[in-house]
This record gives sequence, C-alpha cells and structure tokens, in this order.
Amino acid sequence: MVYNDHYPSKKAFRNSCLREYARHFPAVGVDATFYRFPGQQQMERLADLTPPHFRFGTKVTEEITVYKYPTHPRYGERRGKINPNFLRADLFREQFHENVGPLGEKLGPMIFQFGSLPREIIDDGTFLGRLEDFLAELPQGYRYATEIRNRQLFNDQYFDVLRRNGVAHVHTSWSWMPALAEQLAMAQSMTAAFFVMRLLTPPHMAYGDAVESFFPYTRIQRPQLETRQALQKELGRAIEKQFPGYVFINNRLEGASPLTIEQVLDRILEDRQDLISSR
Repeated sequence: MVYNDHYPSKKAFRNSCLREYARHFPAVGVDATFYRFPGQQQMERLADLTPPHFRFGTKVTEEITVYKYPTHPRYGERRGKINPNFLRADLFREQFHENVGPLGEKLGPMIFQFGSLPREIIDDGTFLGRLEDFLAELPQGYRYATEIRNRQLFNDQYFDVLRRNGVAHVHTSWSWMPALAEQLAMAQSMTAAFFVMRLLTPPHMAYGDAVESFFPYTRIQRPQLETRQALQKELGRAIEKQFPGYVFINNRLEGASPLTIEQVLDRILEDRQDLISSR
C-alpha cells in the first residue's frame, strides 16, 4: 500500500524505503531507539532521506525508562534486576539527546515510554518525585512526552508534574489502559503546548494477540469505531484551534494502519467541508 518503488534487495529497502514513506506521511515514530541508544550517523541518514517538513518521533532508550528489567531472555544477566540507570538525566543528555541532534529541526517529540511500574513506587510518590527531578534537568527548547502503562497514574498529581515541565502526556490506545476517549475526556490530560497520540492496539487485546490476529496487515479486520470517533473529534478541535500535535498509528490497531489513516482523514475532511458549507 505504501511502498511501490523498485528495491533490488531487502537491504536496499531497509536503507532507503523511508524516502518513499515520506512522500505519503509527514512524520514517523522511531521504535528502534527504544532498544538501543541511537547513533549520530544513523540519525544523519534518516534526516537525509526526508524532506524539510518531515518530523521524527523518537522513543527514548529503555535503559533510561525501565525501572526493573523484565524477565525476557534478551536482558541476559540483568533479568529481574533494578535498573541503576532509571531516569538518569546525564545519561539521557549524553547518549540520547546528543545523538539525535543530527535530526535538527526534524526532531519531533522525544517519548519516554514507561512500562508497568511497581505499585509501591507509585503509591509512595517515589516515581513522580524522581520523574519531576528528571524532567527539570532535561535540555530546554525541545518537545518531550511521557507514555504510561499504569492506570493508577491517571491523576492530577501526574498531570501536574508534566504541566509544570511543559511535557505532553501521550494519549494512547493500548491493551489495558483507559480508552482513548476516556483519556481525552480528562481536561487536565492536555499538559503541554502540543499533543501526542500513539494508537497501538485495541482495548482489552494483548499486543501478541493483535500481532497474530492482524498479520499480514493488508486490510482492516476489526474497526475501532470508538477510538476513531475520539481521534476524529480531537483532531477536528486541534485543526480549529491550530493546536499542533503528532499521531502515530500501528498496524495492530485495526489491521492496516495506512487504511486507518486514510479513512480517518477522509472523514475529517468531509466534516470540515460540511462545516464550511453550513457557514
């Protein structure tokens, strides 16, 4: 649906498909930077493949955002151990922020994705205290956003920490989180001068199940009507108010993200045309 240029090999596709992608979309979410710190040459290549208006939403490396290493085999000897680098601002500045620098003005939001955190560090205020200290030390003049996977954090204290530091809350559609419409209904959840949405999986559906159910991602298999309606309403409001933001949509949301995007945009354009006509 997206890639129709000729690529002589898989390597050629990996090295240059972003150029073709950027003909259709104005932004991309970069997950690779979550698994390892980015390299400056890597970022330079990405920037070279895209037009001036293009933006990259980069996920900050988990070495900074994971509190306790999961038991997945890829963590080796670190499995199940507390991460000593959790929310280290100096590590972020030296190993992440400096290395995404070659993106220049194409650098969009840097997203801190926090996996499920232990309940005790939420209840006793440890997490929010460390988060506020961390955000206060970040380089100024950039867009930052936080994505959470604990329902207990959807409260005024969490949103206040973000608002004081000009950091956006990432509104999500993710398995066990409150639905997108429910998050957007919280007026206090808009914490910055821009918004970020990541629509990843249907509510109440595990990521692995979505991967298996929706592959090979060639058609919409399970339309998420409530999520679409919430997205369309919020984007319509943002357009009216000229409120900037970023929306990243995964194939695992409905089965084929390019079709989801196309249909949502068609509906928004229809609504705006109806509004113009009525005036």
